[in-house]
Amino acid sequence: MSTFDVLDQHGPWRLAAFLGCVALFLALHAIRQPFRLIERGLHALQSGLDARITSALSPPTTGPFHETTAPAGA
Repeated sequence: MSTFDVLDQHGPWRLAAFLGCVALFLALHAIRQPFRLIERGLHALQSGLDARITSALSPPTTGPFHETTAPAGA
């Protein structure tokens, strides 16, 4: 079905409404992109800070994580 078939069958207002919906979808998608980039940057920053704080505050692990866990090679 071509654009002209839709225009003949449903009228120009239906076609204009469809094009308006497509334009709204594209506009909302374009508005969303900067927020996604900011979110990814904040997530990377938080992950790096979490790793640094965890390694600074916790002692290094030398053995198994739990006392009932068998050591490697046993």
